Amino acid sequence: MGRVQGKKVFITGGAQGLGACFGRMLANEGARVVLTDVNLDGAEETATAINQTHDNSTLALKHDVTSKEDWESALGAAADFLGGIDVLINNAGIGTAGSIETETYENWRRTQEIDVDSIFIGTQLAMPYLKKSQPASIINISSVAGLIADGMMLSYNAAKAAVWMMSKSIALHCARSGYDIRCNSVHPVFTRTPIIDPLIQLGGGGDEGEKRLVQQIPWKRLAEPEDVGYAILYLASDESRYITAAEFKIDGGITAQ
Repeated sequence: MGRVQGKKVFITGGAQGLGACFGRMLANEGARVVLTDVNLDGAEETATAINQTHDNSTLALKHDVTSKEDWESALGAAADFLGGIDVLINNAGIGTAGSIETETYENWRRTQEIDVDSIFIGTQLAMPYLKKSQPASIINISSVAGLIADGMMLSYNAAKAAVWMMSKSIALHCARSGYDIRCNSVHPVFTRTPIIDPLIQLGGGGDEGEKRLVQQIPWKRLAEPEDVGYAILYLASDESRYITAAEFKIDGGITAQ
């Protein structure tokens, strides 16, 4: 216990799925956490559940990650609550399906705004807080879809690949500037969260849809949120002080094929 004792963590997309899991796991290991989401009710429900066992450790904030003004407000409120910010987890994201012939420009732009632009805006605005709280860690949630392509995932492939490269650029800037701020990307395979529900439906839905989806994975099962959460816990902790510009594949072996 206590692997991230005293850490001050800001997590986007914290209402459900991976973000909620990260919040629970980090609080269990001693961190104080701010969960942000456009779905304030969901974020507050998660924060309330965490606070039942870790009193006043977690705060929920409404936050549209595509809005610079929302980022400024959320970061300020989080720093006031936490006493600073030393871990930024850019987790908010959406997934869309479509090929170069079927994808719409509206879906393309929305995916880039939520999955890519938000990380640029948020990380840039968070840098002053992170610099004040060194050592600090930036953790960007990408996907195996940023490493391997699919003809029906044009927008998502492009967005998650951008997150991968942006993370390396941020890491190099911080290192060369002499900041004790590391930046890494995490690349989960299909994980049991609401974002994969459309993919399961494409395969017929239910157990059959899941079975078809996991045929691509050598281990033939979905990742669980905690499988990803343990990597986040490591990257948020001082155990990873010398790890930067790396990509962490939580993928059941799929990228090795």
